[in-house]
Amino acid sequence: MHQRSYLVFQSESQQVPFTFLYPAGWQAREIVGEDGVEVFIAGPCNQENTYTVSFSVRFSSAPETPEAAMATFLERYRQAPDFCEIGRASGMVASHPAIEVEITYTMPLPLNSLNLQLKIIRERRICFKNDNSLIELIYTAPDEMFNTWLPDFRTLVQTFTLPVEPIDAVFYPLISVPGEASITAR
Repeated sequence: MHQRSYLVFQSESQQVPFTFLYPAGWQAREIVGEDGVEVFIAGPCNQENTYTVSFSVRFSSAPETPEAAMATFLERYRQAPDFCEIGRASGMVASHPAIEVEITYTMPLPLNSLNLQLKIIRERRICFKNDNSLIELIYTAPDEMFNTWLPDFRTLVQTFTLPVEPIDAVFYPLISVPGEASITAR
């Protein structure tokens, strides 16, 4: 198996610092807005040069639960041609309960062209909550390229980290007994 190298992405956002690994050679771009942060990571194009494999990491201040966010996502995509829900799972990401869904749909490509061809797109989406933030990890690729880059998406998910809240530490000075000499070696 071919070993890939990875780069560390570290968010520049002060409101939501996070890190993860992504494939070397891919282009990562962070967009910080009023309602959240999105990182778009563009990978290689398909053979026809009509669709780019991509990973996305989204933070939003949405009050909804991961379950509600996933239901909204699925409802929106059910309208897509040839929509199919491949599977659903529950798990943990960065020590938070998460929901994962994989879907396929057909998309006419290239966009804005008279020579459109239908292409199957596969998308995997993971949602979880951290404090007041809804976090989505997304992988989208043409169906024929999906399994090629799936291990790299798994690497992103497995290396995704959020800052850990510091534990309050209390310092108690050593207790000394008056009149006792210091300990000496025998």
